[in-house]
Amino acid sequence: MISTSWARRASRAWRLAAGTALVAGVLAGCGGSTSQVDVFEPGRLLVFGDELSLLTNDGYKYTVNSVDDNDALQCGGSLIWVQILAAQYGMVFAECNPNSVANPKAKMLATEGAMVDDIETQIRTFTSSDSIRGDDLATVLVGMNDVLQAYASFPADDEDILVARMKSAGERAAARVNELASDGARVLVSTMPDMGQTPFAKAEDLEHGDTRSRLLTRLSREFNTAMRLKLINDGSKLGLLLMDDLQHSMVRVPGAFSLSNTDTAVCDESAPLPTCTSNTLISTDSSTPNPEAYLWADATRPSLSLHRYLGSQAANRARNNPF
Repeated sequence: MISTSWARRASRAWRLAAGTALVAGVLAGCGGSTSQVDVFEPGRLLVFGDELSLLTNDGYKYTVNSVDDNDALQCGGSLIWVQILAAQYGMVFAECNPNSVANPKAKMLATEGAMVDDIETQIRTFTSSDSIRGDDLATVLVGMNDVLQAYASFPADDEDILVARMKSAGERAAARVNELASDGARVLVSTMPDMGQTPFAKAEDLEHGDTRSRLLTRLSREFNTAMRLKLINDGSKLGLLLMDDLQHSMVRVPGAFSLSNTDTAVCDESAPLPTCTSNTLISTDSSTPNPEAYLWADATRPSLSLHRYLGSQAANRARNNPF
């Protein structure tokens, strides 16, 4: 059984996210239907992708981690988006199983630094000892590291080359998602975040001129567009999540999401992810910052708020898509 306090925190995070009218508008634009013919109840949750979906073996996350008064990790707090999704079905991950639930049904297959071509490796590693089943719900979130790697070769490689590279990467990501669906899984696939709005992009603008953030946005958009165009998204097997649209809304109207800072990383550089905790945040003139009020945990990866709202979007899509 999941502890009452753990489940209450997950439920509260989901309710807070679902209650914002602006988020409801974002959800309505994600494709698929608003009603189900048959309610799909997954037997397992399979998580593929990069560190935006990752729980390490000892329960750390690539965002702000919760700790208790003795600085001990509390992996059941500060939930990332796939934990919020898992909690809706009463599932836990082996990597964060404080109540020692037997045979956890949520399977963590995401890896740090993963790129599109690593998704196939993650799938093959899983199917080497198991198989995709008709009651599996899979999640896929990837692309951030592909964009950052491509950007690192600029200007030695010009923009046209990088755009073509991101188009190809997005199409390959869609192919992996489509294969998961054809193997029988229901799949929630998310667009990647817009890397042109990150603290990293802002620092690049200061160093190289204000064209760098726009380049990062174009590369992110090229990946997302190419992936979306190649998805077999008829609503029967796939549910699309729009992380980039959600992020854009948070930057455009931060107050609607209780955000006070969309420009600065909240984690101190002395505690790089995944070691950042609520005790290792940046210093401010007034008080310890609230990580929920910051969009970014570090220079490229989101803080808790974006995870919370994306988890809400995922839960809504899984419940409402006519799988």
